[in-house]
Order: sequence, then structure tokens, then C-alpha cells
Amino acid sequence: SITTFRADGTVPAAAALLSSDPLRDKMGLTIDPMTSRGTMSALVTIKQPLGKGVLPDATNYTIDADLSGFAADKLLLGQKIEAQTLKVNASNSGYQIKGDVKINGTMAKIDLRRGKNDDAAQLTMLASIDDAARRRLGLDFGNSVVGAIPMKATGVVGDNVKDERLNVEADLTPVKIENLLPGWVKPAGKPARATYTTIKNGNKTRFEDINIEGAGATVKGTVELDAHGTLTSANFPTFGLSDGDKLSVKADRGDNGVLKVMMRGDVFDGRNFVKSSLAGADDDPKSKQTDLDLDIKIGAVAGHNGETLRGLDLKLSRRGGRVRTFNLSAKIGRDTPLTGDLRLRARDNHQVLYLETDDAGALFRFTDTYPRMFGGKMWIAMDPPTQDQAPQVGTIVIREFAVRGEPALDRVVATSGGSGPQGVAFTEASAGFTRFPGRMSVRDGVVRGPLVGATVEGQVDYARNEVHLRGTFVPLYGLNNIFGLGQIPIVGLFLGGSNEGLLGITYEATGAPGAPRITVNPVSAIAPGLLRKFIPSPGTFDPKFMPAQQ
Repeated sequence: SITTFRADGTVPAAAALLSSDPLRDKMGLTIDPMTSRGTMSALVTIKQPLGKGVLPDATNYTIDADLSGFAADKLLLGQKIEAQTLKVNASNSGYQIKGDVKINGTMAKIDLRRGKNDDAAQLTMLASIDDAARRRLGLDFGNSVVGAIPMKATGVVGDNVKDERLNVEADLTPVKIENLLPGWVKPAGKPARATYTTIKNGNKTRFEDINIEGAGATVKGTVELDAHGTLTSANFPTFGLSDGDKLSVKADRGDNGVLKVMMRGDVFDGRNFVKSSLAGADDDPKSKQTDLDLDIKIGAVAGHNGETLRGLDLKLSRRGGRVRTFNLSAKIGRDTPLTGDLRLRARDNHQVLYLETDDAGALFRFTDTYPRMFGGKMWIAMDPPTQDQAPQVGTIVIREFAVRGEPALDRVVATSGGSGPQGVAFTEASAGFTRFPGRMSVRDGVVRGPLVGATVEGQVDYARNEVHLRGTFVPLYGLNNIFGLGQIPIVGLFLGGSNEGLLGITYEATGAPGAPRITVNPVSAIAPGLLRKFIPSPGTFDPKFMPAQQ
């Protein structure tokens, strides 16, 4: 015989029925009557053979149910599930639940199936994870990822599953990525994809078999997070963010909370990393920076304008948002050392980050700061970065360098006959600067050479890739000749005497930091106060004013 009837009721009542002993194992998912809501309308069909000798399992049934206004806490993956409508089909061979839902507020399409002999239900989920959804899921990447990520997740779920395991496929093509991994930059629309398996076990979430490919990146490894979403360990035997990269990265958080990161490799394309570092961090200054021990050794780091750092060895430790130790060594240019450390400045016992090299031009080209400088003995001292991203005040000093191929500068010195293939020579330069997140202000800059001097001040905005510097070119070859002949009356000029006949040229440098456009405007009657800046001042460049190493 065939019996058909309609059953209407509430989801909590159906949940109580499904949690009974005869049905609990068939369902495999517990819906708590106390935290569920909604209504149900079901069409039930039962086929029951009549007569003697009928086997107990000869009865067949089908249930076609519609759930409306459905909600249940911790139904899937420990998350709340909500749906305007859900379709449920059940029979002797198993059940299927499908429909459009909200998983902890994120829209998704689910298909949940369990066969008669299956130990657990098989879940297929399609979703588009936007910025808000990532925050709700505890995966807040800030400005590192902008846009929605289409994803597909499959796995087994249910009361009998000890470790919930999901295989995830994510299409990264639509999103813009900047430094999700250090130095990885991907514009929206450039193809990339990621696959991984998530495993929840107790209070830990593990991402296994991570495979990121596209936009030049090839990354493979594992990551583990604690219950608060904090990184506890990571291992990437393959860590390439650009074509040709050969790196590996390991990270482990000790019992003291310090994250120890070790990077090893032969080749790393550092151009995007340099640009993003200069552009400033996206860290919220109110958030606590993790205590960190960083250990990096890389054979060759490719930079801008064909320059390369070789034999990079970098060690850094940070505690409570402050840099405690910093040591850098590498070769740049024609095998010229580049070194850095943390020092106490002699004149005021103030701690500074200190960098030094005898090829400032190569370093400027590597960082795409200014490609037309060549040579130069340079040191830089600046405040270390802090938790609250306070402005970093610093000083830069460069001696014995040349500028080649700068048309505006060549025109300034053309009348002196000093311009040529070797460029315009300078004996010394110094400036104060203040570094803010993403930008830097330059003040009191003075450049002095046998032929010409210049003042420099203004702003460099790395985040917008814009520079706006200004100052005055001052022809010095006449003044230097007077000094050489010992004609003391020139002192009267510096002290406010007549400067008739002396001409200066104001200039502006605008555009990208690595390729600024310099425009000039001749002016007359240079102010005596401006000329004083170009009187040689040994104290400015005297080594005793340089930082002393601890």
C-alpha cells in the first residue's frame, strides 16, 4: 500500500524528533531545538508491502520538505546557519539539504548529502568571501586583500566527524593583493588561485597542502592558528613570489609568545617588497605588534634599475613594538659592503638605526630612490620604528659623488664647462628627514660641489608614488675660485655685503621618486643667508658627530 500525507510544523519540533535515538544516527547532524527556529511543510510518501513474510526493511519512504525562516546555531562548521528557504529530500537511501544560506552572516550556496551507508555527510559549499565576510570568519587581511574571493569548499561534516576537514579552492583573480605575503603584489584581474585543506582539531586550525599559484607566485606549505586566529607555526618549503624566486620560510611561536621567522634562499625578487616597505605598513597602530625574531639569509636580492644585493644577512628582534637588535650585511654595486646596526648616537646617547655604504648611488638605484647618482660614501641614522608608528627622525650624509644625465643640472653648470660624461661632481650633501607611514619629509638639505650647490626641501609620498622637492641651485665655481686665491673680502658677502652679479636658479622636482622631472626658473640677488649654507662646515660632516656603535 502507498500512504501519502502532509506534515506541517515548526523546526524546533522537527529537531526534537530527529534527535531521538532511532533517527539521530540516520541524520548525523544535531539541530538543537532550543537554538533553532523556522517552519516546515513536508510531503511524506510511505510504500508498505502487505502480507505475510514482509521483511522489516521492505518499507520505503520519501520526504520532500520545505523549510522557511530557518536558523540553527552551530549546525555547520560550528557556525550559525540562516536561510529564507531550504529544500530537504530524504528517503531510505539517504538525504539531501540544499539552498541559499547565510553562514555566520556570509551568503553561500550549500549542498549537504548523506548516503545510507555513509559515516558522515558530504558538504559542498559555494561562496564569495568579501572583506566583511573575512572579518567575520577571523581572516581580516586589512588592505592586503581588496575584493571578493569566489571559493568552493568540500568536505565531511557531522557529529561522527572527529576532525572537520574542508578542501578549499579559491579564485584570487578578481581581488587586488598587496603584501598578503611579503612583497607579493597582484592587481585585480590577474589570474591566480589557491587551494588548501583546513582541519579543525580542538582549539587549533591547520591549513595543510597550501598551494598558491599565479601572478608570478608559487607558494606551498602549511600554517597553523590557535583558537584566537593567531599564527603559531608555518612551514613553506617553496616560497616564491616572483618568477625565479628560490626561497623557503619557517615560522614558530615559542612558549614566550615570540614568533621566530627564518628565511633562506638563493634568489629573491625584492622590487615589490622595497616599494611596499617604503609605502608604509597597513598595520593598525592600535593593534599589538607581535614579538618577533627575524633571521634572513639570501644569496641575491634583485632590486630596481638592475641593482642587486648579494649575500644578504639580516637579523632583527622586536619586543613590545620596539626594535631591540638589528644587524645587516650585504654587498651592493661593485662588491661594495652595505652594513647596518642599532647604535647609540654619541652626542645625545639616543638609539638609532644606522646604515652605511661606500656606494650610495647603487643603493639609491636599488631602492628606485634616484637612479642618476653614482658613487658616494653615505651614512644614515634614524629613529627605529615604534608600535604607534611615531614619526622617525633621521639624518643622511653623502660625500664624494656625481650626478650623471640630469638635463636641468647640466644646463646649470654648462657655462662653467664642468658638465661631461662623468657628470657633475659633488663633495658632500646632508639633509634631515622625518619618515611617516608611507611618506617622508626632507628639510635643511644642502648639496655642495666645486661647480654648483643646491638646497633641498619637500615631501616624498611613497604611497602615492609622488615626489615634490624644491630648492635653489647656486653656482659655486666663482666662490670656490675666490677661496682658492685667498681673497678674504668675499667674507663680507657672506656677512651681508653686496651680492650683485650672483645668480641663483630655483627648481622643483616632481613625479615618481625614481624618475622626477626637474624644472628650473632663474632668479637674481641670492640672499646672504642662503650663501652661508655653502660655507664649508667641518662640524657637519665630522666623524665625531656620526653615531657610535654600541
